[in-house]
Amino acid sequence: MEIITGIHKIDGVRGANCYLVVSGTELVLIDTGMPGNSNKIINYVKGLGKNAADIKYVILTHADIDHIGSAAEVKKLTGAQLVIHANDAPMLAGKSRMKIIKGPIGLLMKMMLTFMRFRPVEADIIIKEDTEIAGFKVVHTPGHTGGSISLYQPGKLIFVGDALKSDSKGNPKFPSRLLSADIVKTTVSLMAIAELAFDLLLPGHGAPVKDNASARVKNLLKTLG
Repeated sequence: MEIITGIHKIDGVRGANCYLVVSGTELVLIDTGMPGNSNKIINYVKGLGKNAADIKYVILTHADIDHIGSAAEVKKLTGAQLVIHANDAPMLAGKSRMKIIKGPIGLLMKMMLTFMRFRPVEADIIIKEDTEIAGFKVVHTPGHTGGSISLYQPGKLIFVGDALKSDSKGNPKFPSRLLSADIVKTTVSLMAIAELAFDLLLPGHGAPVKDNASARVKNLLKTLG
């Protein structure tokens, strides 16, 4: 589904939203969903008249399995460079455990990890500080995980991973406290996002937030009191 010109949400991907950015002959994939999504991603790319090898970067907003689950297979099929923040790179590579969540949700996620065939993979580009890549400003927005990042085009749009979510109608919502590794940092990152100017916000879960999205995020923050 093309959201705006050059920005697609890949249909049918299980797990988190998976986005494709088309810029001329160069493609950028943002997140990959759960394990088992690689064929859907490649078929979508081919449906646009592109080739798998046209994907230059796979940028991962953070290292939860519903975002990185198909990263290894997509890299194998495309030759793309995997990009992730340094704080989350060990989880992607299988060198440390993924985020620990307490309570029933944590137990459910632990069971999912047991049954899901996640293939660890080394990142090609490890981000250590705010930088730029593939036409985006990379903004470190920790809280949901230590290495969560947002991808920002000033005045236009922002991909926020799980730093924010939205409902099915595209209304911005606060991220889940239960799923945050550090709720204080989550709130600070949310405030930092609200200071940016963008018309379109693309979350990891939920529908796109359109039409002066940055003002809508600011209004959401006001409800915190």
